[in-house]
Amino acid sequence: MDLNQLQTMECTVSDGLARVVLNAPDRGNPIDGTFCREFKELAVELSERADVRAVLLSARGRFFSVGGDIKSFARERSAIPGIVKNWTADLHSAIARFMRMPAPVVAAIHGNVAGGSVSLVASADIIYAANTVSFTAAFPMIGFSADSGSTVTLSQRMGFSRAKRFLMMSETLGATDALAAGLVDFVTTPDAIMVEAEAAAKKFAAGATLAYGGIKQTMLRARVQGLESQMEDEAQALAAISRSDDAWEGLSAFLEKRAPRFQGK
Repeated sequence: MDLNQLQTMECTVSDGLARVVLNAPDRGNPIDGTFCREFKELAVELSERADVRAVLLSARGRFFSVGGDIKSFARERSAIPGIVKNWTADLHSAIARFMRMPAPVVAAIHGNVAGGSVSLVASADIIYAANTVSFTAAFPMIGFSADSGSTVTLSQRMGFSRAKRFLMMSETLGATDALAAGLVDFVTTPDAIMVEAEAAAKKFAAGATLAYGGIKQTMLRARVQGLESQMEDEAQALAAISRSDDAWEGLSAFLEKRAPRFQGK
């Protein structure tokens, strides 16, 4: 795909790091049909590029994202189910591919997040949030159930009962409460958010990409299969990754008492 043709976001790739920036600030960076399609295409592109070893997700404007574009839903009542199925076909595919790709995804949340965008954020591997932001589970407030993988990503981060409470009670969590609930990993100041998130993303981009991917893949299955199956998956993943150049480099560097120089292969 041509990254220069994106309408709702921007993406640049350099030194192993893909920087994805939601870029419809005048509208609050909403989730709409165009966003879902572009996010899906971007997920395919980045997950297939060998030069992408980490992803940094951020946004421009007052909000990180206001969630679903409610104005699009309100135009014609009979069209809503079809809109939901069309948008989620793309959005859910995109979220799944970002969660499964070897490259770690770091999210830098500078502004408030609502609805399905909370799940999109929660699907990231590491989340930095400014201490001024809030996260709102808006679905029942407008009579809707949750989508965007919310039942999965929020449960994985917050635990099943806490995620259900967050969604059903349409809670709004400030950054400190989101940290305590496990929804975010680090809270910092608005001035430091991009500096700290980018530093983490750059560290991942220079790290052992296949090892990160193995951890991501096996963690996804940790809650849905039995102990023996999960441990066998760990063994199979580790055995496969142990054949990589990076694994040998990691062992060699450790024995030689030097910093490893990983290549992502």
